[in-house]
Amino acid sequence: MKIEKISNSQIRCILTGEDLASRQLRLSELAYGTEKARALFRDMMEQAAIQCGFDAENYPLMIEAIPLGADSIVLIVTKVDNPEELDTRFSNFAPSVKKDALPQKVQQSQLSQLLNALKENSAGQQGKTPDEIMKEKRDYLLTSRLYSFESISDVIRAAKLLSGAYEGESSLYRDEKTQVLYLLLKMRGADEVGSMQSALAALSEYGQPEKISPARQQYVVTHCSPILAQNALETLSKL
Repeated sequence: MKIEKISNSQIRCILTGEDLASRQLRLSELAYGTEKARALFRDMMEQAAIQCGFDAENYPLMIEAIPLGADSIVLIVTKVDNPEELDTRFSNFAPSVKKDALPQKVQQSQLSQLLNALKENSAGQQGKTPDEIMKEKRDYLLTSRLYSFESISDVIRAAKLLSGAYEGESSLYRDEKTQVLYLLLKMRGADEVGSMQSALAALSEYGQPEKISPARQQYVVTHCSPILAQNALETLSKL
C-alpha cells in the first residue's frame, strides 16, 4: 500500500494485487461494506494519518477509484467540507463515508460504475499484459500534475519559479464559467519527478494542487479554453 499526500484535503493510495491478496479481498468487494473492506479502509486512513498527517476525523469523504489492470487500483480520497457540493463527474466510485465505517452497501449504480470502469479499462488495453497496463497507469499518475490558479499573474510567478528547471510538457487552460486557470504538467519520468519535488512543493504557494486522472485531464482539455496548449511554462517565464 503506497500513500501520497496531494494536498491538505486529499491523498492518493495505490492498492496492488498483493495488498488485496494479503487481506483475502477481491477488487469488486471494495464497492461493498464488508468487514474486510472496512478494515482495509481503516488501515489506509491510519497509515495516511501517520505518514502524511492526513486527519480525516469527523469529515465526510469522497473516494474516486481508478483501476490499474485486473487486480490493482488507485483510490483518491478527498475530505469534503460540504457533502452537498460533491462533484462526482470524475468519480467511478464515490460514496460519502465516515472514517470509522463504510456504508453497509453502496448503491448498486455505483458498483456498476466501478465494474464498468474495469471492463472499459480492459477493452481499451487489448493486446497488453496486466503488467503493461499497470505500468502505464502508474507512470501517468506519477508524472502528471494539475494545478488551478485564480489569476494569470499567479501562473506567471509559478512559471518563473520553475524557469530552467522544468523541461516536461505544460499546458494552460481557462474555465470560462468560473475563470479558473488550469495548468497541466506532464513530466518525462521518475527521475524528473524526483528532481522536481522541491519546485512542485513551492508551486503550491501560487496554485492549488488538484486531483488528476485521465478523465479529469480530458474534461479540462475538452471543456476549457486553451490559453497556451504547449510550452506554457516556458512561454510565461519569459514575460
